[in-house]
Order: sequence, then structure tokens, then C-alpha cells
Amino acid sequence: MREHNSAIVERARSFHLIGALTVTSEIKSVVGFLEEQRTRQASHFAAVACPKVLSFMTTTSQPGGVASVSIHPLLRLEPGASEGALRVHLAGALPRLPDPGECVTVHVARLEQYQGYQIKSLPAGPGVASAVSPEGADQVVSGARTFTVHHSPYTMKFFEQIPYDEVQQITADVAYALVGVGAQANISPRFVYHHELKNGRLSLFHGDGLAFKTYMNLKVNRQETRLLLDLETFAGWALRGTVEEFSPHQYPEAYDRVCQGFSAGNWGKPSRVFRFVTDQWTPIQPVAERAQRSS
Repeated sequence: MREHNSAIVERARSFHLIGALTVTSEIKSVVGFLEEQRTRQASHFAAVACPKVLSFMTTTSQPGGVASVSIHPLLRLEPGASEGALRVHLAGALPRLPDPGECVTVHVARLEQYQGYQIKSLPAGPGVASAVSPEGADQVVSGARTFTVHHSPYTMKFFEQIPYDEVQQITADVAYALVGVGAQANISPRFVYHHELKNGRLSLFHGDGLAFKTYMNLKVNRQETRLLLDLETFAGWALRGTVEEFSPHQYPEAYDRVCQGFSAGNWGKPSRVFRFVTDQWTPIQPVAERAQRSS
């Protein structure tokens, strides 16, 4: 599996190492990966019968800022010292430690069941214990709060109280976790229902049903890191760019595709639709070999 990860990344890097290629040629490699994933991911989400690719939005509340992101084999979860706290054991090093006012967010989800969680540390600062502690070559993230990334009774309350047993059961077979470091870093899955490549710039289109944590970040900071990943190997691309809300008449084809996707999932109509415009792109893969999960 590691060899397959490396093949994906090396294939992506080749577009950066060959100087004769233009920016348009480089971004076309991202588009090729996106179109490949549309086919590869179809069996993961067969119940939603429409063209789509799962992506992961990483946002922060710092104007102009972007989160540092990484992908880690998930070793285990365990209850923390206080009610609602969780300790997440991850293989490999984090992208960096949080600066004052920043938190570490760990995204763990069973994608095919549309169920998952974000485990967030307290913001770093004076008098706050470090959220990250080394354990040999691995890291332990101490999360103070756990949030759902799917619609559930818990999301009806801002202060979600999620039983540890439920988190453990849902995530028991999850192989990888996504990590974001930044001010109120938030990682949320979004289906991309339509994309366009114009003048060397790639646009991804998605919709939202409710205004939760991601939308609150976007209200103050439209910069985003978007992950496009192979769901078998978790190798792929980290894209940076800007998110904007658009009106149906501005991009009618994109709006129709988003509405078709929501209809296929029996999610009604999107309350808002968004366009993500890519400025930078970097190959990404898990930071360590996949390890055997421990209980």
C-alpha cells in the first residue's frame, strides 16, 4: 500500500519537476486525479447515485490564514482526564505545534456510513497544557471537545455531548485520521459535484444544508485548504485557495449538478452553494506507514 501511495505522489510530483510544463499542465494533473476519483469512489457511496468526489474542507477563523494539514494512521482512541475529553494516538509527526490561540483538530470518520467526529484541543496559550505529546515516533493529541461531522441529535446543541462508547464504536475500523492545526481549525467532508478548469484555475463546487462550524469560519476567512484523496491509500492533493458563495444564475450548470447531488442523497435542496478556486496545489500522503490498530 505504501508503494501505491508513493506512486500517486511521484506521479503528481512529476508535473512540478519538469520545468517545461506550464501551470496549466500542472493543474491538469489535479483534474486528472479528480476525474479518476469520481470513478474509484463510486463504490464507496453507491447509495448516492450521481457523479461526485468526496473532499475535505479545512478552514480556520484567522483572516487570511490557512491550516497546516497532515494525514496519519490512527492507532487508537481513549478517554481523556475530563468528561468529554479524548486522547488520540497517531502514527508519525504532526505538521507543527499550534501557535498561541490555535488548536489541533483531528478528523476521524467512517466515510461510507457518513458518520464521523472532529476532536479538538483547547487553544494553545499561557497556563494551557500542551495538546500534543510525543510517544516514541508517534504523537498523542489531547482533545477537549468532540463534535460530529454528520447530522445527528447532538448537532442540535452547540455544546455537543457525545458518548465515548459511540465514538469508539463508529471509528473502530477507521485506518487514517486527518489533522489540522490553526485558529479554530475545522475539517469537514464535502462532495464535489462539479468542477471547471478555466485559464489555468480549477474551481470546485459544493453545497451546504445547514450553517455550522465551517460556515462560521468562512464568514471571517475565505481561505481554505481542500484535500482530494484516494480513499484506499489516503494519498492525493492538498489544494489551497479561496471559497465564495455564489448565486444559481452565476454558475447554472454547477448549481444544477449540486442540486442533483443533494436530491440523489435525499437531502432536499442546498441552502447555500459554494465555489472553491484553487491557487496552489501540493501532493500529500500519510506521514507514516499504516499500523495495526490497538484497542
